[in-house]
Amino acid sequence: MPPSDTRDPFLRIPWTASLVSRPNLIIRVPGSRLPKATNEDSLFATTLKTPSTVRSCVSTYTRPEPDAKYIDLVSTFVTLGTDLDGHPGILHGGIVASLIDEAMGILQSVNHERDHLMAVGKGLVDGELPATGLGSFTAYLNIKFLKPVRTSAAVQIVAWYVKREGRKDFIEAEVRQNVGGGEDDSGEVVVCAKGEALFVVPRASKV
Repeated sequence: MPPSDTRDPFLRIPWTASLVSRPNLIIRVPGSRLPKATNEDSLFATTLKTPSTVRSCVSTYTRPEPDAKYIDLVSTFVTLGTDLDGHPGILHGGIVASLIDEAMGILQSVNHERDHLMAVGKGLVDGELPATGLGSFTAYLNIKFLKPVRTSAAVQIVAWYVKREGRKDFIEAEVRQNVGGGEDDSGEVVVCAKGEALFVVPRASKV
């Protein structure tokens, strides 16, 4: 079965279904899952978009108030195949770190695109033009591994801002998964890994 970046796979899993069905929720496919001519995002749009790697991926956030300065928390949901194993049935630690970094980047992208739409609403840029600029880059990323992340299962990666200072954004994230009861409601959702990072917006080019 080919990858399906929709809400449907997560509606078939009880513990994620309750999370992606909350009211006033915006659900979207991250832009990094879409192939681009420049080869940007090819890791998640191509390499990790197969039936045996990251099979499905969507991001969600609560619809912000019109006057909200930014969206402060975004959840990214993925279903994991077994070609990402480090140990049997356990997600490779490097992929755990990549998912955390990606979820943090999605938080940044959501706000970058929202800033563009707000500028369009104010007549500052043309609506048919995409958001411009390089966005931000990871300056450092620290990971704490707490519990194994199982493959052939779903995970939720929650990313939120701790502090925003000029070009610097301090972000934390958690990888959460249902354990002890399969994918039904009898299990417990636990934090498997935590991450903290600094993302930096590059200075404008002088060229």
